[in-house]
Amino acid sequence: MLDATIRPHREYLLAQTTGQKLFVMLNIKPDAAATAARPDLSVVFVVDTSGSMREVVTEPTERTGQTTFVDGQRYEVVRGAKNKLELVTEALRGIIGSDLIQPADRLALVKFDDMADVLVPFTVASDRARLLSAVEKLDWYSGGTQMGAGMKAGTKLLAGESGSRRMVLLTDGQAFDAAVAQEQAAVLSGMQVPVTTIGVGDEVNTELLTEITDRTQGQPIDVVPDNQNPQPPAVRASELPAALLGDLKQAAAEVVTNVALTVRAVKDVVLERVTRVQPTQTEVARADGPLQLGNVEAGSGATYILEFTLPERPTARMRLAQLGLTYQVPGANYRGEIPPLDVVVEFTGDEAMAARVEPEVMQWVQQRNVESLVAQAAREAQNNPEQAAKTLEQARSMTQRLGNGAMTQVLDRAIGELGSSKTISLGTAKTMRLGAKTQTLKSGPETPGSAPSGLPSDEEIRKMTGA
Repeated sequence: MLDATIRPHREYLLAQTTGQKLFVMLNIKPDAAATAARPDLSVVFVVDTSGSMREVVTEPTERTGQTTFVDGQRYEVVRGAKNKLELVTEALRGIIGSDLIQPADRLALVKFDDMADVLVPFTVASDRARLLSAVEKLDWYSGGTQMGAGMKAGTKLLAGESGSRRMVLLTDGQAFDAAVAQEQAAVLSGMQVPVTTIGVGDEVNTELLTEITDRTQGQPIDVVPDNQNPQPPAVRASELPAALLGDLKQAAAEVVTNVALTVRAVKDVVLERVTRVQPTQTEVARADGPLQLGNVEAGSGATYILEFTLPERPTARMRLAQLGLTYQVPGANYRGEIPPLDVVVEFTGDEAMAARVEPEVMQWVQQRNVESLVAQAAREAQNNPEQAAKTLEQARSMTQRLGNGAMTQVLDRAIGELGSSKTISLGTAKTMRLGAKTQTLKSGPETPGSAPSGLPSDEEIRKMTGA
């Protein structure tokens, strides 16, 4: 019920050469039977109800000239506009009433501020009255931002669920208990539950939310006030309801869950890292046992890059590693295993043969490297804006070659800010960081075996791969 293929970036490597890199592309995709087995969903919404969630984020139709205090903060009183919590409430009402949610799906709602409370435990979606009643209670609360406590309550609820499980975490501030949130991310990762994080505004702890999505193979969504004219992947606040529905649509499409990868490498061949590069980019956590690859959508499937470092080898054709995959199809109540996949290459003394590369694999490798450059530039911008601009130019040249126009625009804005103000604004830095993870390629070269204009030169590839 799950199809898998592998392809190395080179079929020929130089013999008698140490320290060479081998990148292996792993594609996995549900077959027709799995695609037809839509799983029941179990989704818990963990919602920030702190005082700052009353901040207006859509354009008002009338200003009253009045202000009000909530949790020590002054907010303008306007008419015709919506605050963050009102948008969340609207989005949840839309989800509960959507045709996307099937009667057997189960939803739960947790709120957090100074403390966490379960407003409604997991309830079948057909019981709309009970779910809607819980949503209306969100406005009753206010206080701080104990996000970790909210996640802990949501995790406890998910532990008793089956099918395709998911947590949707929405916040607009800095967590008072970040250590607890990190601890819960580790627990959810072990449970193979992806977390969608929705950060509203510039005050969110982007580093923490990114860590949570990376750890759980989830997805980050960045929401900004309507007047900020956001660049992708950020969405306007008024688009939050649609963004939440889109995330639930993706959850319903994840027909294969709990995919685990076992890698058995021959002596001295070292697996350095595994990166999911499509549909979003995240690092797969290293583990002593099988590597947890997460869930896989019908249609697009998922793509991973495995990076190996190789020892010196004589001229010969040989197997370097064997990959094993296990998975579940909850909609069909099926647990499966894919026959072992052999990673085989030939070591040769012919430099021309060793220079041949698979262009599609190298596209994904370059995309993976864009995120590394973005993170490097963010660090450099604090003390050396000139060097940060050079690093971003390098990342920009990669996104241009790859035809990734959306990410190129994000990098253009960051480079422009470094040139004019010697810094990168908080909003642009956040968009750039999340864009490197979500503004990814969706397919490889149009013609198999042909090298598109987006690929680097042979010399650049040699530097990148260590060949």
